[in-house]
Amino acid sequence: MRLSYSPATSTLNGYYSMDNRAADLSFPELAKHKTIPAGGAFIARSISIVNPALNEETVLEGVVRDISKQVAASFMHYEIILIDDGSTDKTGDIMDRLATQLPNVRSIRNRHNLGLGSSYQRGLAEARCDYLMMLCGDGGMPAASLPPIFAAVGSADIVVPFITNLKQIKSPVRYFTSRTYTNLLNILFGQKIKYYNGLPVHRVDLLRQLRINSTGFAFQGEILTKLLRSGCSMTEVGVAGAEMTRNSSALRLKGLLNIAKVLALLVWEVRRFDGRQIQRDVRPNPAAHDDIMDRAAFAAEA
Repeated sequence: MRLSYSPATSTLNGYYSMDNRAADLSFPELAKHKTIPAGGAFIARSISIVNPALNEETVLEGVVRDISKQVAASFMHYEIILIDDGSTDKTGDIMDRLATQLPNVRSIRNRHNLGLGSSYQRGLAEARCDYLMMLCGDGGMPAASLPPIFAAVGSADIVVPFITNLKQIKSPVRYFTSRTYTNLLNILFGQKIKYYNGLPVHRVDLLRQLRINSTGFAFQGEILTKLLRSGCSMTEVGVAGAEMTRNSSALRLKGLLNIAKVLALLVWEVRRFDGRQIQRDVRPNPAAHDDIMDRAAFAAEA
């Protein structure tokens, strides 16, 4: 099931699961049910923010402090998990200091660089809240873009942000690669998702029922397609991105081969996935959590 949110009209349209009723509610109406922070009300759910970073000492502190302010303004119950992914600069030390200065913040370190996918899984293993979202330490998703995403939490099983200014913040080559990747996944899996790498908000109990095998950039594509094949609902939220990467001017053969390899593995993984194994309306499974913890610990020590 799909929902759509329009920041311009401040309306969340579609089927909203609340008190077992279907609804088509505007922001003021949602506020009456305390599902969004309006007039001092907090979102009636908890969220874990996983914030990995690699050698981001120059921007990390400002990014984390901005995220902390936005999360605290929306959620009464939250945590921010900082993950130093094998940095060689002062990123880890900055994280440790922020964990002592900011509320609900803790820091952990990977012994060496594991990549976004593995760091995401380690954050999932550590998460203590109902929902989980990853935000990278480079500030590619600006804190100012978070409120409409947070406002949609609980309206569907998955909240998928898509970048409305992607063409402006990516180099022509990176934009072309991103659109090609998205279109290919949609064709292969019969979806119409606007952006697969938009750092969605997921229910932790659903994530812990999955075996996530992708460790590179395709990990969110794997998660999204598996959960949607299981019948999970989603809503897409358009927000502005801030990544100003311009360091790629040509398609490298190695990069193209890597994308082709990742796509082939992703297709294989999703095609053999049985969506019936995901139970949407059950309490968290302690055994599944223990399995994730074991895999995360193994990856961190490898």
